[in-house]
Amino acid sequence: MSGLKLKEEEIGLEDLDLEQRGDKANDGLSLEAEKRINKKAMKMAFAGILAGSLALILLSTWLLHMSLITAGFVIVIEAVIVAALNHARLWIHIAVMILEIVMGILLGYALFMVFAAAYYFVLLISLKLLEL
Repeated sequence: MSGLKLKEEEIGLEDLDLEQRGDKANDGLSLEAEKRINKKAMKMAFAGILAGSLALILLSTWLLHMSLITAGFVIVIEAVIVAALNHARLWIHIAVMILEIVMGILLGYALFMVFAAAYYFVLLISLKLLEL
């Protein structure tokens, strides 16, 4: 054991560290339980991102007969917008989704932009799950 570790034990700093970790834990959960919850949240977030991406690609290419490049480009843009507006208020995200749908109506791609807005929502939820 190092001298610093012994000194921490002598003056009681280790006990303070444990108490602080306990305060930060979710409702008194153990560290192992908190890690399990974080792993599940991360798996759910990645599953949501993957499922949403595949759904948008398949629906836009098969149902709407759009090119794969267009769908991929929209997926990347949606991810960049969600990342850029990560800590924005909820009404800003709602406004972005409404603007996407309005632009889709104006440009004649209303159904595609509704799918893109739904994907934006999935990305937003996934990002919030990753922050747990």
